[in-house]
Order: sequence, then C-alpha cells, then structure tokens
Amino acid sequence: MLQDVLALADDGTPGRVPGSAKRPSKETLNHPGIIRLASGLDPFEETPAAYLAAYRSLGIDLVNRVPEANAPPPLEPGQVREHAADRPQQGARGGEPAGGDYREAYLGVYNTCFRQRFPFQTVEEFWAAPPLDPEYPELITPVPHRLEAELIHRKMRLLGQTGLYYYMLYTTLFMWAVEVLGWEVFLLAAAMDPEGFDEKFFQVVLPKSRRLLEELARVDSPFVFCHDDLADARGPVFPPRWYERYIFPRYVELWRPLRERGKKVIFVADGNMEPLLDDLKAAGADGVMLENPATSFEGILERFHDRIVIGGTETGILARGAPEEIRRHVLELHERTKGLAGFVLSAPGGLHGEIPLANLEAYFDARVITG
Repeated sequence: MLQDVLALADDGTPGRVPGSAKRPSKETLNHPGIIRLASGLDPFEETPAAYLAAYRSLGIDLVNRVPEANAPPPLEPGQVREHAADRPQQGARGGEPAGGDYREAYLGVYNTCFRQRFPFQTVEEFWAAPPLDPEYPELITPVPHRLEAELIHRKMRLLGQTGLYYYMLYTTLFMWAVEVLGWEVFLLAAAMDPEGFDEKFFQVVLPKSRRLLEELARVDSPFVFCHDDLADARGPVFPPRWYERYIFPRYVELWRPLRERGKKVIFVADGNMEPLLDDLKAAGADGVMLENPATSFEGILERFHDRIVIGGTETGILARGAPEEIRRHVLELHERTKGLAGFVLSAPGGLHGEIPLANLEAYFDARVITG
C-alpha cells in the first residue's frame, strides 16, 4: 500500500518507511498495448484482471481506475461521436441519458469525453436565468464512477494489497463553473461582476463541494485528491486578487475538516500553476499533482519539496521523444528527487493510447533501474 511506502512523520512532512527500497509510483493506465504486455491478458476481454495484473507487474502503487467489468469497444484514433448516454457512466441523473451535451473521442482502453453544449449561449442569458442548482452526478467528468464512500471502499477491496485506490473530486470549486457554464460564459460573467457571480454561482456550489468532501472524508484513506484547473497554459486566467477573494479562502474552509481528521489534501491541476503555488501551499495543500512542463517542475519542487509531489514525467517527452531520450529523462528525474521522500513518480498527463508502445517500454525499463 502507498501509505506503507510513503509514511508521514508527526510534523506532517513525508518520509520513507525505514528499510523500504521501493520508490512510490502513480500512473493512469489507459494504453491497451502496455496493459497487454504487462499483464499477458486482453485489456478488452479481461479488463478487470488485466488492470490488476498490470498494476502489479509495473509496480504502480497509487491507482485511480479499478474496472469491475470489461471495457466497451473503444473508438478509433481520431474518431469523435456523441457520448453513448446508454452506457453505464457517471453523468446521468436517475439513469436518464445525458442528451447529447457531451462528445467522446479515442484515448485508449477508455474513451475521453468533453462537453459540447452548455445551458447558456451568452453571458446575458446566464444573468437572466433563475437560480441555478447544479449537481455533481449530472456532470460527465473524467472520474469514472459516482462519489460514494461505499463504492470507493469496494474498489479499494478489489485492489487489495496491489496498491492504494483514490477518488479525485473533479470540481473542487473553480471547475464547477467550467463544467456547468463553459469557459466563455464563466470568464465573462466572473470578470464583469465578480461579486454578482460569487453570489449567483460560487455560493450555490460551495456547500455542494463541502458535502462531497464530507463523503470523501468517510473513506479509509490518508489522502483526498481535489482537482481545479485554475490556470490555462499561459497562467492564471484572473488577476491574483480574484483568486485571493473567491478561491483560496474557500479552499481553507473546505480542507480544514479534512486536515483536522488527519487527511492529506493533494491538489490536482493542468495549466501553468506556478504563480499560484505559494497560495495553494498557504491554503493547506499537503501535496500537488500538476502536469508539467505546463507548470515547471523546478517551481513545483521549490515550493513543495517538503511535502508531497506527484509527477515529474513530461508528457511531451513520453509521447514524442525517442526511447533513449525517455530513459535519460527518467534517470535525471531520479537524480533530482532521490533525496525527496515525498516524491511519487508519475506522468500526470496519463499513459494514453496514442503514446508509442516502444516509448512506454523504455519508460518502465528505466523505472526499474531507479527502483
């Protein structure tokens, strides 16, 4: 189990279990070739067994997908279609179809999905609308099942001693607006009238996030993963004062009960988060899982070297580099992080189906060398 590899000292700083030679690892497996190679099983005909065997073979400790049934047939690379609403998934209220709001595209064993239609076409429609009441289960997010403590515990039991399963709250606060309203309406409304937007939207969803985190607090796990893409590739999309007023004080509020119960909050995001790292740390994030190089790895280590850092592997190098370049990259990461007991090696962008299999073989071969 990851908590046996990554112990936490009394003062809250991470530390390796004495005598353990295993460096902790986290990966999102979605590449059918590496799963087949590592498990010896067909990832579509024997999905649950193939995933478990691949996790064991590849030495992955921190896991966010534990299938309980065979994966549906995937799309072909480059193919896009309306989301299959009759397929069992998170995004239906009471089992009803999502109604074409989402589309899906190939990403590997499991497709990815994205929203194509939002309730408001203009910011004026948003302001004129009656009070909103969005619910998390209505959203089709990358999290593959409902947020329920008992369901998460079942996944943990299925994984057993292979590793530690975690659930990621996809809409901690900021992402509620992205997923419900879309970027354009959200950015315009929140920039035009920040206080009005806070009253009409953030104050509505904040108690919903509080209840979701209360449910996660019931899970017998030392970690709670919270996702919010606060920035794009260029950096934060609002001025610093906006985040200081509407986001970070709410994080303190949302995370305080978790931390009082001994949970470690791991913050997850894409985009260039470097200008916000100090604020995240001050708000109570015990660790981060940020896609790099969107956020520079040097900046992450500078701010969170004394806490938990999950990442390091650059998705671009893994997807487009030559095998020898990937090997050097992993060995360099090992040298830069071998004194950091709270470091967990991972490719935060995920091991998706369009990465060349030879590159993934080089990646895991190099990881064996580094422990």
